[in-house]
Amino acid sequence: MKKLCFIFPLLLGVQSNLFAQNNESVVAEMDRLISAGQYQQAYNEAQSSLVELEGEPRFDFLYGLAALESGEPNEAVFALERAAAVSNDPVMRGRARLELARAYFVTNNLTAAENLFNTVLASNPPANVQQNIEAFLQLIEARRNAQQPSFNITIASVLGSDGNINSATSDGLIDTPLVGEIELNPDGQQIEDEFSNTTLTLGYVYPFNRNQSLTANLNYVHLDNFDTDQFDIDNLRGNLTYNWGNDRDRFRHGLTASSVTLDGNSFQETLGLNSSWQRDWGGGWYNSLSASYSQIRYDTSASASNALRDVDQVLLTAGLTRISGAFTHTANIYRGDEDPEFESGGSHNGRTYTGAAYSLLYRLNAQHTPYIRASIQDVEHDDNHPVFFNTTRQDDTQSLTTGWFWQLQRNLLITAEASYTDNSSNIQLFDYSRFKYQAGFRLQF
Repeated sequence: MKKLCFIFPLLLGVQSNLFAQNNESVVAEMDRLISAGQYQQAYNEAQSSLVELEGEPRFDFLYGLAALESGEPNEAVFALERAAAVSNDPVMRGRARLELARAYFVTNNLTAAENLFNTVLASNPPANVQQNIEAFLQLIEARRNAQQPSFNITIASVLGSDGNINSATSDGLIDTPLVGEIELNPDGQQIEDEFSNTTLTLGYVYPFNRNQSLTANLNYVHLDNFDTDQFDIDNLRGNLTYNWGNDRDRFRHGLTASSVTLDGNSFQETLGLNSSWQRDWGGGWYNSLSASYSQIRYDTSASASNALRDVDQVLLTAGLTRISGAFTHTANIYRGDEDPEFESGGSHNGRTYTGAAYSLLYRLNAQHTPYIRASIQDVEHDDNHPVFFNTTRQDDTQSLTTGWFWQLQRNLLITAEASYTDNSSNIQLFDYSRFKYQAGFRLQF
C-alpha cells in the first residue's frame, strides 16, 4: 500500500512534466510560425490547444497576434486583453498593449484604441514605435472625420521635359507596301518639349454610416507644352461613386463623365460605368477586381470622319498587393476591348489589349518613399489599316518608371519621376520611344 502511495504522485509528476513540455512546444511552434509571417498556420496551431493554454500570457499574446493578422480581430481583443492584464514581463506587456490598441482600431473601438496608443506613447517607446503610433493616431482622426460629411481640395502641379509629346516616330521616311517610301511632315514626327501639368481636384464625401458612403469628385487637368500648342490638353472629369462594405471587403459602383479638348478645340467625350471589389485577406495581403464600360466619342465639328474613331470600351482589371514591412508590392493584369461603333470604315480602330504591371514602393521613413514601376502591353487591332499599309496593326509596349515621394508636411507632398516607354509596331509609322521626367508638388486642403 505504501508503494502505491509513493508511485501515484510520481506518475502525476511525470504526467504534469510531459504536459508542460507539450505546452511549451506549442508556444514555441507558434512563435516560429509568426516570425516566418505564417499567421494563419499559427492561428490554427493555437486553436488546437486553446482549452489547455488559454490564460497563459505568452500563449495569449501569440494567439492574439495570430488572430489579428488572420482576420479575427474580435478574438484578438480577448486574448490580448488577457495578456496585457496578467503578464509579469514588462516587455511582453508593452507589446500586448500595442497590439491590443491595433485590435481596438480594427474593430472600430476608436476611443479605446486612442487611449491605449497614448498610454504606450507616454512610456517613451523606441522612435520607430512612436512613428507607428503617430500614424495610427492620424488614422483614428481620419476615420472619425470620415463619419462626417467632408469636402477637400487638392492642387498638384509638375514641371518637366518630354522627349516625345505626340508619341510619334522619329523616322522621316516610312516604307509602305503599296506606294513605297513616304516622307513625313515634321508635325507627324517625334516632337520634344518642356511642359507643365496642373491638376485641380474637388472632392466631397457623404457617409451614410461607417460602411456606406457617397463620394463625388471633379477633376480638371491642364497640360501645357511650352513650344508646341497643338498637343496642349485640357481634361475635365467628374465621377459619382457609391461605396459600401466592411473592414474586409469594400465595393464601389460609379458613374464617370469626361470631356477633353486639344489645343482649345473639342476633341473627345467619354461616359462610363464602373464597379470594383477590394478584399483585405490579413497578413498584409490585398486583392482587387474591377470592371468598367465606357462610350468614347470624338468631336465631328472639324471632320465628320472623326466619328469612325468612336468605340465602346470594356476593361477588366485584377490586382494583388502585398505589404511586407517597409515594402509594398503591387501587381496588376488587365484586358480591354474597344469595339468600333461604325464597323464600316472604322473597323481598324477596334482593338483588344492585354497588359501587366508591377510596382514596388519602399518606405525609407515617415517622409521618404522611393518607388519603381514596370509594365508591358500587347495590342491587336481588328482590321487592316486602311491607308497605304494593307496590314492589321499590332503593337507591343514596355514602360519603366522610377520616382520619389517626399512628405514634406502632413498636407504637402513633393514628387519626382522619370519614365521610359518603348512601343514596337508591325507598322513602322507607329514605332516610337519616349523619355520623360518631371518634378512637382501636391497640396491638399
